[in-house]
Amino acid sequence: MKFDVVIVGGGIIGSAAAYFLARSGNAVSVAIIEPDPTYTRATTPQAAGGVRQLFSVKENIEMSQMSLEFYKTFDRDMALDSYQPAINFREQGYLFTVTPEGEQTLRKNHVLQSSLGVGAELLDVDTLKTRFPSIGRDDVALACYSGNDGWIDPHAALQGFKKNAEHSGVSYLQARVTGLESRGRQVVSAELDNGEKVAGGTFINTTGPWATEIATMLDAELPVQPMCRVQHFWLCDEELEPLPLVKDESGMFFRPEGGGFAGGCPSFDIEPGFVDDIHRGFFADYFDNVVWPLVATRAPKFESIKLQRSWGGHYAQNLFDGNMIIGKFSPQHDNIITACGFSGHGIMHAPAVGRALSELVLSRRYETLDLSALGIERVWNNQPLVETGIR
Repeated sequence: MKFDVVIVGGGIIGSAAAYFLARSGNAVSVAIIEPDPTYTRATTPQAAGGVRQLFSVKENIEMSQMSLEFYKTFDRDMALDSYQPAINFREQGYLFTVTPEGEQTLRKNHVLQSSLGVGAELLDVDTLKTRFPSIGRDDVALACYSGNDGWIDPHAALQGFKKNAEHSGVSYLQARVTGLESRGRQVVSAELDNGEKVAGGTFINTTGPWATEIATMLDAELPVQPMCRVQHFWLCDEELEPLPLVKDESGMFFRPEGGGFAGGCPSFDIEPGFVDDIHRGFFADYFDNVVWPLVATRAPKFESIKLQRSWGGHYAQNLFDGNMIIGKFSPQHDNIITACGFSGHGIMHAPAVGRALSELVLSRRYETLDLSALGIERVWNNQPLVETGIR
């Protein structure tokens, strides 16, 4: 088998790239190699689905702006004769709260966000009390509210990209890549666990927390490792006003979900690696000891809640600076690129990144958004691009 473009990893980033390539108007053949067509272990379906513009890095803000517009009309634009997507985009906003220590950074970030057209507003404590009376304010100095941010159903978005890519001629191959064969500076084929080989002109590594595993097949390095993240769903007997997605400096977040709330708090103390059982070990009592006290501080009515379930997934964590790496990554190869290390931001940036990857393949340059600052060169040059005041 031979294709113009071979994408390793069929989650939301790989499927978005395939979608934009197939819809580009260029006669390119595209294959996605994905070992798990049910996405049982994939990161996308386990995510919170938040889409926000409240970043401190210009490129992240611009990607979110593009992706927000894409998601707002996703159900209409991605409909097929035999398929109607339902990502349930909820434009209910994001609310960031900070303590006095974080006030200056929040104000600085707001200046940048406003300069790029983000319609966010700063809320002092009195305004916060009026707008969102259920939010605890004892330790809050300032808040930032972005009313046109929101969240989606991640699995539905993945399926929307996948079905549209297949409809446009993309081939999804169920297999696991076990090796990459190269000649000179060109990757020429992917070796599969079923004994077959898939030849290609350009290769894309969008395997999320497995990205480093693919890179090592070319003796290349990526600072990306799986980091377990756990979410929880709970019910609250107390009545709260309609809330946005609420987030604070610790990384704690929660948002309305059905008749209850979903949320959590990422731990940056856990060692990198896959965690198969979140009910033992590090996360055994994580909700009671860590998450519940945090959410109850931010919303005092959560002091009495009923945990219904917990589930785990994995960030593709960029251990270098927590931001995506996009573009070429192997010093010895010219025709393989990646988009990885999203550190929890993959779903919110998938439409923008999918388009960017298609541009790198077809034009060898960025045409819509310049994402050069997010290339591997910053890792090689030890110049981290870090979000400030935001996790």
